[in-house]
Amino acid sequence: MASLRSRHLPFSVVLAAAVTLRVWFAATYPYAFFFPDSRSYIESSLLGEPGVIRPFGYSWLLKPFLRMPYERIALAQHMLGVLILAAAYAFLLRRGCRPWLAALAVLPVAVDARVLTVEHYVLAETAYLAATAGGLFLLAGRDRLGWFAAAGGGALLGFAAVTRTVGLPILALAAAYLLVRRVSLLRLGAFALPVLAILGGYLLWYHQHRGVYAFGQYQGRFLYARVMPIADCDRLRLTVSQRALCMPEAPRSWDQRPDNYIWSAASPARRLYPSETGDPVLGDFADTVIKQRPLSYVGMVAEQSWWHLTWRPPLNDDADCLARVWLPPVTVGSDCVARYYTPADRLGAMPAPHFLVDNPDARRLHAYGRVVTTPGPLYAVGILVTLFAAGWRVRRRSWRSAADALLFTGAGVGLLVVSVATSLFDYRYAVPAVLLIPIGLALAVTRIVSAASTARRLDAFIGGGRAARGSTRAPGNGQDGGGRTAPVPSEVRPW
Repeated sequence: MASLRSRHLPFSVVLAAAVTLRVWFAATYPYAFFFPDSRSYIESSLLGEPGVIRPFGYSWLLKPFLRMPYERIALAQHMLGVLILAAAYAFLLRRGCRPWLAALAVLPVAVDARVLTVEHYVLAETAYLAATAGGLFLLAGRDRLGWFAAAGGGALLGFAAVTRTVGLPILALAAAYLLVRRVSLLRLGAFALPVLAILGGYLLWYHQHRGVYAFGQYQGRFLYARVMPIADCDRLRLTVSQRALCMPEAPRSWDQRPDNYIWSAASPARRLYPSETGDPVLGDFADTVIKQRPLSYVGMVAEQSWWHLTWRPPLNDDADCLARVWLPPVTVGSDCVARYYTPADRLGAMPAPHFLVDNPDARRLHAYGRVVTTPGPLYAVGILVTLFAAGWRVRRRSWRSAADALLFTGAGVGLLVVSVATSLFDYRYAVPAVLLIPIGLALAVTRIVSAASTARRLDAFIGGGRAARGSTRAPGNGQDGGGRTAPVPSEVRPW
């Protein structure tokens, strides 16, 4: 028992820190935080139908909480955050990581102030992270993938995709991972069946309510806003209707906050196409800009994706305001910080508004949040180490562990890039990377250490065999004195 406690002592410290921080956060901010997106999630849940802006997955999870004080949503998400890091630790131990390394890998998601703040919001990020991580844990958890784990992984990843559509590319990544592992057709079918059922069922349900097969009807609008910073309309070949969507007088600060092109009353998209029926027109405009300025689009996405890997991205005042929303506030509801929920005319079930005066704990949490966030260079290190681990091929060593590392690091980085490519740079969208990239890094380090040990043992074995053959007249190369092939030690065999 003493050795077991010693073995898991690092994780016990991390777990205690995670629980303590979340209890402190909930006691300091006794009501849930609301963002403008929160209203659409609540509205869809109350109406029981898919929204045109965001998919329904998170709204479905909110249904049990609609008649309760919304702080219970925040409490449930804080508890879910603790379960996520415990599941991640168990997964890393199963995949051969040392306990101290596994504990270190889950430390960021345990203590990151932005993660804590996002968990307190009525937003889909925490639920999305839980579904995505759970699906990947099931797919990569064992050396031999069982059909039940394959089906469970597909179901969780499929649900994640209808919680946030940025999860759709993760399904392709997971499928590629299974193909690299060469799983059987039965396992591939077990993975694909729930994915197709969830996505197909959602498309049919959306069509029943909205008349089109889609996961939402704002994708074209979001992409329109994304490309507007590079839309030099004087040099583009545009139709008359497309040229009406140009906004040469747009404020320069909108380059880093392209969401203003969606929500601002000054935006031509908001003025000319106020409803979801204009989404195809806005999508066509975005496609035209990308086709005529592909290098500018790629350069913009690459630059702002790189910001996630840096210590301090060069944010202007408008973008920095959005960044501060995801940190613990000193005074709730002031400019550029989190706000509590307020009633809405169309949502009669919304509880009454709550307010909170400034308090010393909020100041302390705010000071904590200004320091304890996951540094971007950690993501860069995770990418480089994972690529090195994947490229280092040692004889008699399986490539499976490299595939695991690539799966998690690729998922984390992919979510960062896709969110920038389709929306904007926002720390809120980096929450999955706080967990997934450190897991990939831990798996890569474990592979490198194990491969180095295997290489040393293999060299010693081969060197010892040559020395033995040089001192006898026994048959050569791999045979013992009786002419039989010498066995390869188990520690250098593929696993």
